Amino acid sequence: MNSRRIRKILLSTALLASCATACTAAAAQDSGHGGHGNNDIIVENRASLGDGYVQTVYSKSSNGTPTMIGITVDDAAARSLPTLPLHDGNTCFDKDGNGTVDPVSECKSGHERVLWFPKLQGLPFQWMMFNWQPGGHGPEHVFDKPHFDLHFFMQDYYARNAIRTGPCGAVLINCVDNDKALRPVPDPYKPLGFGAPGAAGRMGNHIADLSAPVLNGGPFTQAFVYGTYDAHITFWETVFATDWLKTTKPARDCIPLKWAPQVEQSGFYPRRSCVSYRQRERDYLMTLEDFAYRTAPAGAVAPKWEQSSTVPPGAPEHHGHGTG
Repeated sequence: MNSRRIRKILLSTALLASCATACTAAAAQDSGHGGHGNNDIIVENRASLGDGYVQTVYSKSSNGTPTMIGITVDDAAARSLPTLPLHDGNTCFDKDGNGTVDPVSECKSGHERVLWFPKLQGLPFQWMMFNWQPGGHGPEHVFDKPHFDLHFFMQDYYARNAIRTGPCGAVLINCVDNDKALRPVPDPYKPLGFGAPGAAGRMGNHIADLSAPVLNGGPFTQAFVYGTYDAHITFWETVFATDWLKTTKPARDCIPLKWAPQVEQSGFYPRRSCVSYRQRERDYLMTLEDFAYRTAPAGAVAPKWEQSSTVPPGAPEHHGHGTG
């Protein structure tokens, strides 16, 4: 074989290898969620939203541990999000005692959808409380723009139902339950640098990263909040401004999640919150990902939630964790 032909073969081989690398990278970028191929994402649960739907999704490793959990909101839903009334009537309280509930002044929490996650190995998150907030909420100039709230609950669904509505707190919470919601999380389970903005009926307290850009005059794109109740972390919450989502359709935007020094319950916990607009699926994928295993310190006891046998009006039937 002459030297010219050898050079041509080597050049062709190099071009093929370069194309394979580029095509693989392009495919990962086009998938919109970096490393999670579309075929790896499994739909767990779906609920209607406007003219479309919101659904919980997840992916897992070959041994059943979580690699991603999240939701998708399709374009049809994003184009037809309900705006009136501002709230769907799930979180209300007759504050003036006149026997009727004013949907404007005596209801909060926007439009709610409850969805489920499977029982993946070591996954502490059980279910999702998704809220579309057409008018936003406090604090003023922080989260007072239209947005999605994604509450990833570790607290049992029925235990959450025991948090009553009432006249106290930032968002219509029972006064006794408000006191329980505001009990500080003890060291070392308290996320450092988190505080405010306040408690809500059917949720508990919310504490945000006080150094986050959105709390310091920066733009509202996505943010992260912890939920607490009775001195325990009960949910992790990600927040996404809908105007930003629909205007930018981000190919992929992630923020790191700040952990508390320790956890009460051993398991896999995420290190990033991400959002991607998926061109092929025509939807917004909002995820917790980059999971790592954390071991609770010796002697730690996972919280035993006070439970309620009641289900709030309009709430879906509880079927617990799936099997994954």
